[in-house]
Amino acid sequence: MPRLIILVMSMALLCFPAGAFAQMHGQGGQHMMGPGMGHGMMSRGMMDNMGMMTHMMGQMHEMMSQGQMTPEQHQQMLDMMGQMGQMLQQMRGSQSPQGEQQQKQQLNDMQQRLNSMQGQAPHKH
Repeated sequence: MPRLIILVMSMALLCFPAGAFAQMHGQGGQHMMGPGMGHGMMSRGMMDNMGMMTHMMGQMHEMMSQGQMTPEQHQQMLDMMGQMGQMLQQMRGSQSPQGEQQQKQQLNDMQQRLNSMQGQAPHKH
């Protein structure tokens, strides 16, 4: 089940930037991005936040594929995925620079938690 969640979130993260890229280059990004997402170009802050999410999803996938997480770490990861899902929903609408900055701070906090979890996880060799 957790792998399915990661797969779905990863696909969403991969599709979102592709649609924004197409829109910025005049290739019908509005159609690719779906309803409500094509109301303007993605800001630099939003692109940076998407990049952070993509990176963290890769880290989460790696940790989960190792299969050596405690129940607490597993729950923390699910909580972070839920937060990212909420952020993606917020990104569908227009967002102020303050909103983007708030998301960036939340992502930085999540990245620190994830790094801490990676340091605690036993490594497979």
